Amino acid sequence: MNKYKLSQSEKIKVFLNEYYFGYGALYSISRIISGPLIFIIGLNLYLNGNTKSGISYSGILIVFGIYYTLKPLITLLTQKAWFENFDLDYSITPEKIIIQSNTSKSELDYSELNKVLKRKTYFALKTKSKQGIYLPIKNLESNEIEILNGMKN
Repeated sequence: MNKYKLSQSEKIKVFLNEYYFGYGALYSISRIISGPLIFIIGLNLYLNGNTKSGISYSGILIVFGIYYTLKPLITLLTQKAWFENFDLDYSITPEKIIIQSNTSKSELDYSELNKVLKRKTYFALKTKSKQGIYLPIKNLESNEIEILNGMKN
């Protein structure tokens, strides 16, 4: 088994990469452009609004635009437990993946995986129960990379 300690900065990079680019082009465009666009529309409506309802609606748009733009940062600040460091032992065999920490051991059969996606610096394994397992490529051995490449969707 390979011993690997996933650092907090690596977890944050994976989270941000998956948040912005992990769900396809439409979601990527939406998450990058929508927040600032909603903010600009709200600001324009506020500055050029003629009615009270238009001005109050612009306030809602401004707040939502700011929230949607800062949502990844808000998640990083409020969900700190997601990004804590922990030791992880993993073994990738042709039949299954064995993941072991200090207190538990899990075996994941490949039939339980919905998707195996190769990203620039890691593999994203998506299970049928909507969980994600992220394995950095730099810590994988060549035979493990070959196994995961053979399963890519």
